[in-house]
Amino acid sequence: MAENKSSDNKSKKGNRLILGISLPVFLMGLVSLFTDISSESIQSILPLFILEVGGTGLILGLISGVTTAVSNILKGITGWWSDKINKRKPFILSGYALSNLSKPLIGFSPTWEFVLALKATDRVGKGLRTSSRDTLISYYSTEKGKAFGLHRAMDTLGAVLGSLLAFLLLFLAWTYQQIILFTIVPGVIAIILLIPIKDVSPNQIAEKLGTLKEKVKMEKLDKNFIKLIVLLGVIEFASLDVAFLIVRAADYVPLDLIYLIPVLYMILNIVYTIFSPINGSLSDKVGRKPMILIGLSILLLSCIFLSFPVVVSAFSLVFIIIIFIMHGFYLSSVDPISRAYIADLAGKDKRGRAYGYYYFSVGFISMVEALIFGWIYDMFSVEWAFIYVSIMLMICILVFAITDFSKIIESK
Repeated sequence: MAENKSSDNKSKKGNRLILGISLPVFLMGLVSLFTDISSESIQSILPLFILEVGGTGLILGLISGVTTAVSNILKGITGWWSDKINKRKPFILSGYALSNLSKPLIGFSPTWEFVLALKATDRVGKGLRTSSRDTLISYYSTEKGKAFGLHRAMDTLGAVLGSLLAFLLLFLAWTYQQIILFTIVPGVIAIILLIPIKDVSPNQIAEKLGTLKEKVKMEKLDKNFIKLIVLLGVIEFASLDVAFLIVRAADYVPLDLIYLIPVLYMILNIVYTIFSPINGSLSDKVGRKPMILIGLSILLLSCIFLSFPVVVSAFSLVFIIIIFIMHGFYLSSVDPISRAYIADLAGKDKRGRAYGYYYFSVGFISMVEALIFGWIYDMFSVEWAFIYVSIMLMICILVFAITDFSKIIESK
């Protein structure tokens, strides 16, 4: 009798909610918040820093594409590996540690080649942790859209604070190097916050629910689900890397106000922070697909706007602020909801591999996308680069809209 009461108390404690989500999900949100304060302090100035040390549009595409590919390909490998050994926390802890220790060294980079190497190391850390972290979030949540939405909101709140920190330090005449080195402080805090989070496996979840079953021997994901993963990866091909958005913003901002670019990035992340939980919860009610289509349509509209020539003025400054707002809403409608979509359709015993396959395909596709965009940017013009992205988006939106995913849902 006493043992049952003790077990119930532990269960209630484990199910304690903060802001409507479980304690482990909240802690992982805080980890992401502090990590993003570190990362986005760098990201809001990194494209400009790369240009300063000799980079070009193609180099920006190379760095963005290669580092994103490294991250996502590793997500694919670690997603499968975490399912195989039924452990997630080792991947999460090592990934956050590697990222938060390598990023500050970017400040010492004399050329873009050093930036590429250190940024790739940071992305290795992201690749190690992301699939396992997303799997833990899906296991610790009952309303996956809300959980992913709130987690991403906390993640992006860190980006807001990070870009604000970069702006303030630039205003105080800190150098790029000093700002980047300072990012080790929030990075260490993030690592410490990971310590109390407990690992979990599909069998442990099943045992708590009283539905323990025999160990699954690497059950395959069905063909329809693979098609979804590939389609979401193709959508990534038609996306716009924020590095190019930051560089494009310099064409709209007067030279004497160029220090406002981190503020534009902050506005983007504020919009993401506000709408990520709202859109995530809404997707639980109206469906994932309509919300993703809304987000992609807004991105298409903003890319069309950015493809037109610009004359720097007060109007252009207001215009680029609106574009950053639109991009923030697009991200809040596609990023967390795509992850929740994967969790919906994969099944509990295959989520790690599902996220892994998803990120694996995104890794290769995004690398090609960034290189093509950067090449068009350098060889032709920024206008033609955005025309190219707009055409790709139109095709992807049409294909996604006419694809019927109901058979996949019914089979789960």
